[in-house]
Amino acid sequence: MGDCALVFFCLMGLMKAKYLILLLLLVGFSTAFAAVDVNDIYIQGDSTLMGMKIESSYFAENAFLIETTGARFEYVKGQLKIYQGLDKTNRRLLSTVTFDNEPNFIKVKASDDHILLWSKDLNLGIYGNSTLIVSPKNKQQLKCRGNFKPDYEGRYKGELLLIDDLGGMEIYPQRYEAGYKIKKIELGKQDWIADYELKAGERVMIAAFPGREFDWEKSFRMNIIGTGGRATAEIYPDGELPPDAVIREWSRKFDVMYVSYGSLYKESAPGGPYMLKNKAEFERLVRTAHRNGMKVVAYSSLFYHYRRTRDIESYYEEMKLLHDKYAIDGLYVDGLLFDQEPYWIDDKIVNFEMMRRLRRLFGSEGLIFYHGTSLGSPVATIPNVDSYCDVTVYGEGVAFRSVKDPYVRYQVRKYGISNTIGIWLTDNNPNSIGYAEIVDAVIEMNCREWWGDATFNQKFNARFRYYLKRFGILKKAYLTDKQHFIQTR
Repeated sequence: MGDCALVFFCLMGLMKAKYLILLLLLVGFSTAFAAVDVNDIYIQGDSTLMGMKIESSYFAENAFLIETTGARFEYVKGQLKIYQGLDKTNRRLLSTVTFDNEPNFIKVKASDDHILLWSKDLNLGIYGNSTLIVSPKNKQQLKCRGNFKPDYEGRYKGELLLIDDLGGMEIYPQRYEAGYKIKKIELGKQDWIADYELKAGERVMIAAFPGREFDWEKSFRMNIIGTGGRATAEIYPDGELPPDAVIREWSRKFDVMYVSYGSLYKESAPGGPYMLKNKAEFERLVRTAHRNGMKVVAYSSLFYHYRRTRDIESYYEEMKLLHDKYAIDGLYVDGLLFDQEPYWIDDKIVNFEMMRRLRRLFGSEGLIFYHGTSLGSPVATIPNVDSYCDVTVYGEGVAFRSVKDPYVRYQVRKYGISNTIGIWLTDNNPNSIGYAEIVDAVIEMNCREWWGDATFNQKFNARFRYYLKRFGILKKAYLTDKQHFIQTR
């Protein structure tokens, strides 16, 4: 047992009688919870499906300690210390968060996925992927003091993304709930400062990352071919999809087939509604793919769908119908909610919840691909949201001068950040940077490539042939000595 746990057991033994009585009342009478509302911090979903969970928890008067797969949260008298690291014995302190009035939290709900805490001034929710949701009930000063100097400091207004080679943290006050006020932000140093003034109901999402280990086995089984985009749909306008013989051929080299909206849906717009253009063709494709050991991922977009409908639930219900009726293995999510004039619909807690709900819908064996470029915004990547995905696709339309640009290192790359499998779209790369240098960078970052919008008889280009060669060398090194391979990455 660790020293922290022993300290908390001692504290529990010294609790005042009145607090013990309160705990007994709360445990013994379920009706005592009826008046305790923690819906503001309850986020639907299940982190355990991606190997992230609440590992342990200890509670005392005015104090608690909660360990997740990737972090530790220690609270004593108004101060919450956030530690990060997948090695439980060697976690580092990222930040100390201070709340007004030294709130005394009561544990209301607990599971492997989350612990929900109530106090008279604010509520806290702590989730298995090392995410903290803060919800004040009255005006609050929220003060964050850093304890590490990030290599990359992404900032948009009061939103912060702070990363170095060991991981990092994010701080996201909600923009459109009550209107937070920035009191002070000072970056560029180890003891950085981020202070906010929050109104009642102005929630803040804070997360440490990475929330889970990188899945090396999955990374070598995630060879993806895409079809059905605009170009393919122009050639096959009636919803024709790859014939059985082509699918069998593809299955020799690829594990997953991603089908885009052009050939898939009646409406040509990416926002749907998502009604299949040719049901018989799609059902045949799914059957043939499964028979040949391939998984099928279908296009969707919360961003474009919400622009059309302004209805989060209708998007989810359409995705559930695709899952239930057509036995697809997963979704390609082309954008969540983010700012784009004139829509201004960014809501990162809704994004967090939607990705958790989709993961729960498709389960641990399902696939979630997320395309989240957001035109290179310094806080475009949200590692705690990405951690529910299998694959993240970044870089579309984002110019870069070098394969070592900060955007590439800290947003395209996912290894050590969210530990998903990253794919880098380089449609805007300068001519001075050749495909070999890009592919070498992809391999170095432990990202992967996919094969674009494939028609039914398309041949690999030089870039993808080079990638397959490099990928083969990487896989052979992994299979030869897995332990040494991982230690040297």
